[in-house]
Amino acid sequence: MMSAAANRRDLSPNELLVRAAVFLVLVVAAVTLRLIHPETLASLPFRTSCGAQTGLPCIFCGMTRALHHLLNGELTLALYFNWIAFPFAVSILVTAFRLGAEMIGRRQIPLPRPPIRITRHAVACGAAVVFAVWILQVSLAISQHKRELLNPNGVLYALVGS
Repeated sequence: MMSAAANRRDLSPNELLVRAAVFLVLVVAAVTLRLIHPETLASLPFRTSCGAQTGLPCIFCGMTRALHHLLNGELTLALYFNWIAFPFAVSILVTAFRLGAEMIGRRQIPLPRPPIRITRHAVACGAAVVFAVWILQVSLAISQHKRELLNPNGVLYALVGS
């Protein structure tokens, strides 16, 4: 079995450039999201979210506002808008640190990858987890009266909201 150190390889100039570009995009996105409040962007001509269409929030509804508040140190508000912002932010930080370490060392840092086989059972389990998280998001939005994530005029809201 090869050791992790023996598994590392030097990065090509193109690979370094890609890592630098992704790192820069992550930093610019974080700084922009920290400085600009998402509610000021409501006038932009973007399509309305799935939550606005159906009446119920999707898994990621409120994520932009949650990340904005998280980056500004307002943890309670970040949790209020979407708790998934916390593990998402951690994964972004880990990715940024890994990219930075690879650029500084000019070597690839391999990550252990568990063998994933796509079977009917795995797809069913994944779908069940996504559905359970969605149900959690909907129940939190309704029970905490998160009006900014709910649309009383939506089709699904009429079925569960009151």
